This record gives sequence, C-alpha cells and structure tokens, in this order.
Amino acid sequence: MHQTGFTTTFAPNTVVSHQENGQAYDVDFNSQREGNSETGITYAAVTARSHHPGLVNVATASGSVFTIDDDIDRLIWQALSTRQGRDSTGDVLAP
Repeated sequence: MHQTGFTTTFAPNTVVSHQENGQAYDVDFNSQREGNSETGITYAAVTARSHHPGLVNVATASGSVFTIDDDIDRLIWQALSTRQGRDSTGDVLAP
C-alpha cells in the first residue's frame, strides 16, 4: 500500500504540509514501515495524488477506472473505499 496504494483519510490531492529546516513538504503519514515488527500496528494516511489538476484517476480491483474530482464529499470518498459503499453509520452512500 505504501508504494502503490492510497487511503481515503483525506480527499484526493489534499496538501498535507510539513515544515522541516525552513522547507515545506507535502507529505503522507506512516507510523512505521510494515514488516519492522510482528506485533506493532502500522497506521498510514496516504493521499491519492495526481498530476492532473483538480482530479485523480482511480483504478479498482475489478478493473474499473473512475475520474474523481478533488472536491468530492469526504464521506462519499471514504464510502467508495469500502466493500459495500457504506459510511460509518452503515448507510449506503455509493453505488
């Protein structure tokens, strides 16, 4: 997931700013590298990014490809990453 996947924690192309030594970076968050511990939980927030202004192209496991606008409602974006398109309440948000 760290090199080829993403999470839906943030909307597409969200800038996650980090300052270090006076330089600003757009970063993703990883609590640790996977495989470094058999018991440690790894957390990650990896933003879907694109070189296309205002959108990202998303490929699914079924082979479908979608274009998603950066301003998609975050709850719908997150529901799209679930098996049945459900939000945290169980309501269906996406087809």
